[in-house]
Amino acid sequence: MGRKYMKAKNQMRAAVENKTAKILTTDIAESLKGKKIRTIYFGHRGQDDVDEFVIGEVISELDYYRNLKEDCYDNHPKGFTNRAEEWESWMSENQLARYRNTMLLLTADGRNTFIRAHASNRGAFSCSDVDRFVYFIEVTDEN
Repeated sequence: MGRKYMKAKNQMRAAVENKTAKILTTDIAESLKGKKIRTIYFGHRGQDDVDEFVIGEVISELDYYRNLKEDCYDNHPKGFTNRAEEWESWMSENQLARYRNTMLLLTADGRNTFIRAHASNRGAFSCSDVDRFVYFIEVTDEN
């Protein structure tokens, strides 16, 4: 790992500890759309991850997969044009609700951050596990 990444990771760990980093929520992400943030979530055995990006859309997982272009749906034998359409053909409403109610955070350039807000977290984003909340700071010229 590069020196810059390790510096950012240490900075974010300190920001969580001194409470200058806050838990990222869907409402906060919507209010910061177009702004640059740095995030951290705490992984198993110190496998924490840091990312820095400009906030884009907050979108349901179902809508994300409805809009995602995947080669496997070009000329699909059953005529599906996307993963969401395929899911809707066989999943129950309860199963689909999970994907409708899970929100994804995308970067301004459309990259999936794999940061999710599950319905059970009341709008708080997590990564990897539902209880591994994502903390953030807004990135400015000073930091």
